[in-house]
Parts: sequence; C-alpha cells; structure tokens
Amino acid sequence: MSQPVASKARVIKILNRIGARGILTEVKVQLVDQPRMQFMRTVKGPVRLGDIVDFEDTEITWQSPSTSNSNFKDIC
Repeated sequence: MSQPVASKARVIKILNRIGARGILTEVKVQLVDQPRMQFMRTVKGPVRLGDIVDFEDTEITWQSPSTSNSNFKDIC
C-alpha cells in the first residue's frame, strides 16, 4: 500500500462558507510546485488569502463531456 502524497497549495481566492454552521470554507488554490494547476478545495478552520495549505491527495478525476452527456440521457 502506497503512502498518500502531500502537496502544498496557496489559497488564491476564498469562495464560500459551507456546512450547517459555516465551519467549512470553499477556496480556490494553486499548487506551489505547479503554479498553472488550480482547483477548488474545502478547508476546515480559519483560512486567509495567501495561506499555504497541505493536501494529502491532489489526484483529480476528469470526466469527459461525452461520458457526462450519456449519463444525463440515461437519467431522463
């Protein structure tokens, strides 16, 4: 079993407070070692613009548009 890879990301935009009591914050981050890669994450606890956050897994699953359209047709 492999160990999860931790990567550092910088908070570039604070989007929303989510959760029943607003405990979680949805933020847009960019990886420190790959500045062109940006994605959204949910952070628990206080966070400010420019903070560096550690993420244990940065594996992103992409879904092709043709796959998502076929699922939509099956539902309707």
